[in-house]
Amino acid sequence: MSEATVTTVDNPVLVVGAGPVGLVAACELARRGVPVRVIDRSRTPVAQSKAIIVWPRTLELLAGLGIADEMVAAGHQLDGVRFHSNGSVLGSVTVSQLPDSRYNHVLMLPQWETERFLQARYAELGGVIEWGAELTDLSQDDDGVTVTLATKDGPVEKAVVSWVVGADGAHSTVRKLVGIEYTVHTPNMTFAIADAPVAGPVDQRYLHYCYSAKGAIGVGPLGDGVFRFAVNVKDGQQPDRELFQAALNDRAGGMGTVGEPKWSALFQVRCATADRFRAGRVFLAGDAAHVVSPAGGQGLNTGIHDAVNLGWKLAGVVNGQLRERILDSYHEERHEAVRRVSAVTDKQTRWGLITDPAKVLVRDLLARAAALTGVLQRLATPLFCQTDLHYGPALAWWKLLRYPAIRVGGRLPYLADECGASPLPTLVLSPGAENVPATLPYTLPVKQLPAGRLASLLGPAKALLVRPDGHILAVAPADRPEALVRALRPVLTDGATILKGRTR
Repeated sequence: MSEATVTTVDNPVLVVGAGPVGLVAACELARRGVPVRVIDRSRTPVAQSKAIIVWPRTLELLAGLGIADEMVAAGHQLDGVRFHSNGSVLGSVTVSQLPDSRYNHVLMLPQWETERFLQARYAELGGVIEWGAELTDLSQDDDGVTVTLATKDGPVEKAVVSWVVGADGAHSTVRKLVGIEYTVHTPNMTFAIADAPVAGPVDQRYLHYCYSAKGAIGVGPLGDGVFRFAVNVKDGQQPDRELFQAALNDRAGGMGTVGEPKWSALFQVRCATADRFRAGRVFLAGDAAHVVSPAGGQGLNTGIHDAVNLGWKLAGVVNGQLRERILDSYHEERHEAVRRVSAVTDKQTRWGLITDPAKVLVRDLLARAAALTGVLQRLATPLFCQTDLHYGPALAWWKLLRYPAIRVGGRLPYLADECGASPLPTLVLSPGAENVPATLPYTLPVKQLPAGRLASLLGPAKALLVRPDGHILAVAPADRPEALVRALRPVLTDGATILKGRTR
């Protein structure tokens, strides 16, 4: 490695890591006109399946980048999730019945395909990924972040950037350099995973979670008769065809005959959360900030939600439209959201690994009762899809029975994927609220609702402020819009607000 050092003043934002989370963050910034630089220590893109599940709320967010429909066309769509115990069905969560999203399915798509769409979109936005470039040091002050970058064959570079986004995985260099603790909150578990063909009666319309006294197995259809397997294993077991066949027989009631895996591996599940998602001008996202249980396939999705939450806020600050204090809400909102996801996925993992006969009986009875009464469908569908996510105090479970609903902090039903072009909130108006924009001191994007399901849910003559990530900032009657103004004042800068045709 050369000792030559080049000092530059570089792009306002450096994204470390060119996986899905880093690329979403980069695209969110670039599409709003923010210069961004993306580096990744890998020499080339990694073509591995890794994460395979993309949930509806994530597709809504990726619709803002213009790639969601392409991803859906390339993947395999499932109707939902089915739970089994000792070979019999406990109940199903039917995502195809999700009432308020056009992405009412579970999308099975290998991670390398998701990355391919993101790489192409980033290139369309003028971005270039610097493969083989590694962050080795950083320091920051009030004016920026000085980073040291190294490549295997080139000189060491020292650059000054305004902000750094660490999306460099569970062993994040960024996190270590800023001294943020990574707290492990569940015990380590070992899983064997594989993609393999199956011949037999296994239903390819559902993601299957199968529980038994011998352990658990997840079976995810990828299309064309190929399935993703995830099996908890003991030390010394190898991820070969025989292991997956035995697991399918013993834990899933013999759904079919497993063919030779296309690939297989062992991996350790080490669930952890960073104590902080921000340190000054440095942010953590995705696995650099948290690793959740693989149950429910929420890890990739949760990381993409981080990137979108941070992306519009950081873009608005860099462009001078949003006050810098809004960046504090990134940790507040996403740390709490991750805590909730971690709690649910950890419980699902432990729930599936119960072996005590009495506890198994109770679990199965509760699951069947929830399925028969409709409670499982009503509560678990938005939970899996993450369409129930809201930023604010946790809601009591019985309030979640009212779904969809208009709640401050909650996701906008039906149109959550249509409010993200600008870093500014969108003013959404129901019939009868057409005059609200003229009463506000701000110029905002406006969306007038026709008569329909959302207008009926909102009610006549109502106005909403909707954030670029589709979450509701404020609600007000058309004749009393003061709540909208109160919500906007601490968010928008003077340069982003217009009063009667002049800068305020």
